[in-house]
Amino acid sequence: MGKPIPNTPHAVAMCLPRWQDVIGYEEKNPKTMEKLHLGYPRFFYHPLVEAAVHKFSKRSDECAQLYTTRDAAERCAAYLWVNDPSAEISIRKTDGSAVHLIAFPKKLAALAKAYWQHAGEGISSRCAEALLNGIPAPDADAEAEIIKKRIAEFSGAKAEDIYLFPSGMAAIHAAYIAVRKNRLDAPTAQFAFPYGDTLKLQEKFNPHRALFYNRGDAADLEQLEKDLSESSISGLFCEFPSNPLLTCVDLGKLRELADQFRFPVIIDETLGACINQNTLPASDISAISLTKFFSGTSDVMGGALILNEDSDFYQTLRRELRTIYEPEAFYGADVIQLEKDSRDFRERVEKTNRNAQALSEYLHRHPAVDSVFYPSLTDRETYDQFRRPDGGYGGLLSFVLKEPEKYTEAVYDRLEITKGPNLGTSFSLCCPFVLIAHYDELEWAEKAGASRWLIRISIGIEEPEDLIARLERALP
Repeated sequence: MGKPIPNTPHAVAMCLPRWQDVIGYEEKNPKTMEKLHLGYPRFFYHPLVEAAVHKFSKRSDECAQLYTTRDAAERCAAYLWVNDPSAEISIRKTDGSAVHLIAFPKKLAALAKAYWQHAGEGISSRCAEALLNGIPAPDADAEAEIIKKRIAEFSGAKAEDIYLFPSGMAAIHAAYIAVRKNRLDAPTAQFAFPYGDTLKLQEKFNPHRALFYNRGDAADLEQLEKDLSESSISGLFCEFPSNPLLTCVDLGKLRELADQFRFPVIIDETLGACINQNTLPASDISAISLTKFFSGTSDVMGGALILNEDSDFYQTLRRELRTIYEPEAFYGADVIQLEKDSRDFRERVEKTNRNAQALSEYLHRHPAVDSVFYPSLTDRETYDQFRRPDGGYGGLLSFVLKEPEKYTEAVYDRLEITKGPNLGTSFSLCCPFVLIAHYDELEWAEKAGASRWLIRISIGIEEPEDLIARLERALP
């Protein structure tokens, strides 16, 4: 309980082995919280980050955060001032580095934490460790170019059209800023139930309420077309496939609407991992969290945006991204680690594809399982339109049991798979995703088809027979 996953100083997840541990974490139960060594870096200030903030804070009564660039700190300040225009906020450079500290009143601590979470631009634990020890940032330009070329090889894009960021959410945040630059008076839209922070970003960072089409089905496409005929949007965000329901929206129809009504489409293809599918022709910008399958270690954060050079918005978006993009924002030691981790990217993804396919079929046949969410079972025809000839259906699946309120907690507790809030790792990883991501809005999530009893498993590279045996021992 509470140990890092994996057991390293810079792990990006923590172990929550029982259902009640998740509830204790969500309710901030002191007995649970005191056991947490660390947590997912955007949700939980890493101990090294807290120590670095303490080192550079000048007053005991001030709250502060650290960002790798001044522009990022200024974006945080702007967000805080929108919510409290009279607040005393200061930004200063730390001694001997490019990192900037933003100091703000304690009453804004929760707002600042929200920015840290949704924007994904805060310093990493490796950056904090270097600050504490007076170590300069390493030069990682060569490794960054290798990563871009690696992504280009898999995605089919040009390396110069790929931008690297310190986290997946930082990449999505940059895309959000870029698409809004040309239409500030219009909302963005989210199509289909997404990873939560992508929607929260649009809801909290824009005075215009984001349009949300929670099912992403044919009826929502009709509603979207009707809404577009009455007012414009600055951009549409979607996932392919989605997390955690693994649904696949009709990208062809969305592309038609985007061309007709002149708005860019941003596709989060994290679960497709660049290797399994080719959604770039349907997008104006593709986003990917490199923390997940690209790394596979749960030991480093990263993100990327990929521009579609055939997009009508290509020149505009390229210009806007260049005004936002700061290569130094992605700390050098993290870039170096990510390059090492991703060397066996293809082999890992191909193995997890095969394993997940086998497990999804096993669960689909199991009499205790009510629903299995996996692209080959849910929206196969739609997925196959964008699946590469040698691509699979991904390494993530979700399922809901029959009589879930009766059996789920016990099954989850018995399941011999590492429990924690991350995915894409080389080892299998499990969590009750809706419970952990939407604890304060469970009824809202269930209206979008996401059951509070859903169990999500990120499949690793273990032998499939071993994984099936673990499930067999846990299921009723």
